[in-house]
Amino acid sequence: MQDQNITIGIAFIAGVLSFLSPCVLPLVPGYISLMSGVSIDRLKEGGSSTTARRAVIFNSLAFNAGLSVIFLALGTTAGLIGAAIINNIWVRVIGGLIIIAFGLQLIGLLKIATLYKDTRFFSNDKPRGALGSFTLGIAFAAGWTPCIGPILGGIIGLAATSGGWRSGLILSAFYSAGLAVPFLLTGLGINQFLAFYGKFRKHLHKVEVVSGVVLIVVGLLVMSGQSTLLTSSKLAAFLPNAEGWIKVKPPTATTATPANTNFEAAPEVHFQTLTGQSFTLGQVRGQVVLLNFWATWCIPCREEIPVLNAMQHELEGKGLKIIGASLEDTAESVNAYQKDVRKFEYQVLVGGDDAKAKFGGTPLPTTYLIDRDGRIRQKIIGARDREGWEAAVKPLLDEPPATAQIK
Repeated sequence: MQDQNITIGIAFIAGVLSFLSPCVLPLVPGYISLMSGVSIDRLKEGGSSTTARRAVIFNSLAFNAGLSVIFLALGTTAGLIGAAIINNIWVRVIGGLIIIAFGLQLIGLLKIATLYKDTRFFSNDKPRGALGSFTLGIAFAAGWTPCIGPILGGIIGLAATSGGWRSGLILSAFYSAGLAVPFLLTGLGINQFLAFYGKFRKHLHKVEVVSGVVLIVVGLLVMSGQSTLLTSSKLAAFLPNAEGWIKVKPPTATTATPANTNFEAAPEVHFQTLTGQSFTLGQVRGQVVLLNFWATWCIPCREEIPVLNAMQHELEGKGLKIIGASLEDTAESVNAYQKDVRKFEYQVLVGGDDAKAKFGGTPLPTTYLIDRDGRIRQKIIGARDREGWEAAVKPLLDEPPATAQIK
């Protein structure tokens, strides 16, 4: 469950870097005062009344909600558009180049005139309540400032090549959180913020340079088709398990599983082979099944195919059966994909209505590890490298079936 941690970690850090940028950081106290209706001098005094403190909290939350609406819309749209045309290799190349250009802009090696236009709305008229603060947040986000523009643009570019609207939504949500959380904390501790700003402002350009370098690295990985390095299990070890925040973590495999362990049985759904024949998971009972849901438009899915091909060849003798199942493609489109893009060397299926009803709606790629007795032992969202897959699969290959353990 550590597969998407790095990309969403980058998105969150990008949000924090946007907050620390020269276009945002100096204006934060002014925005907090404007939307809360509490003067900066009063904020310095701790917003003496409970009413003032409540105004800061609720209006800051409303402002950040408005801020997030724009970012979420941009990220989701970028992921949706990218998914629709992702079979074209130029989408990846152009997306990577755009991210690199934003990085060069931040470092100062490239001057993009449009990104120097500051169109933020900043009025002396105080917004009225939470709705006014919400509207102010939308106006701020839509302003597309010089410093936020390149960083956010890099995240939007990453969302466009991430494999679908869901990935775009998640990336932009974590970017929004990275910008919103320090904004809210500032409202609760303005004196601490001002002391921090007095010491930190001499480092503002360094923030731009660091942001630019990060964007250039991400852009190079996306452009070269090596973006799965962003979800490497080795890198993910440095971040908490973000997937666990979103979904309940299913039981994971161990090397010694008691026979009476209550694992959920994999649903007996009907797939179709690429030649139109019916296929069910019961046909591979007795083998360890790696059931990988993918789609032809999904870049992370595409990049892990060589790893799964190699594992099928090397571990088939130990009882591994890899199945790639698409719920969004026809047999004809998959065959065309194999001819034009990449060949599968393991079983590939397409899903009918039954499969879509029981497995549909998952982010891609999503993989279920099923033991020899047909029980789901692990659900993995996102791509993994060879080391990560083997760590999950080999303990199951070493286990005898539960029926054998009972004897």
